[in-house]
Amino acid sequence: MTTDVVLDEPTEIYTAYFHTVQELTEALTAADTLGLGVRVESYTVTPEDDPDAQTTEFKFTLLAEQPVHSEEA
Repeated sequence: MTTDVVLDEPTEIYTAYFHTVQELTEALTAADTLGLGVRVESYTVTPEDDPDAQTTEFKFTLLAEQPVHSEEA
């Protein structure tokens, strides 16, 4: 018998968008120091004036607590 466990999503405190890995690293270090959770997503940006130049940017979401991951059996 398996029981499905529904986990609540952690409360989002703050969302920021970073253009460099250095900015992201500073935010991650601060969140770790405070014991808060984070969610990081990366995406590619293509400038309209130069379609051949792509950069990677980051969406950083600060969470009130560490997210809980469950493993399915």
